[in-house]
Amino acid sequence: MPSVYDLKPRFQALLRPLIAGLVGAGITPNMVTIAALVLSAVAGAGIAVWPESRWPLLALPVVLLVRMALNAIDGMMAREHDMATPLGAILNEAGDVVSDACLYLPLALVTAFR
Repeated sequence: MPSVYDLKPRFQALLRPLIAGLVGAGITPNMVTIAALVLSAVAGAGIAVWPESRWPLLALPVVLLVRMALNAIDGMMAREHDMATPLGAILNEAGDVVSDACLYLPLALVTAFR
């Protein structure tokens, strides 16, 4: 039975052309990490502001997929393009925790879950 780990190399292969373009455009892994954090904050704010609405919840799977891609992209950029920095390592770990909180804590406000 295939696992998520079997899909990871294929997923990364799909992202490599995008990563090359980002690096060529001067985008850094830290910028990608911050973009993932902003995306999570905006999506979480949508859930918090409109807890009765379906659209923020329907957008959540797309946001989670994009966030997963951004998390893979920042790590691959750092490793494969020798762009790793000590600040980036801290930002990556802290950004993941804050992004998770931004996305999951507002779900407590959704009345359908109470």
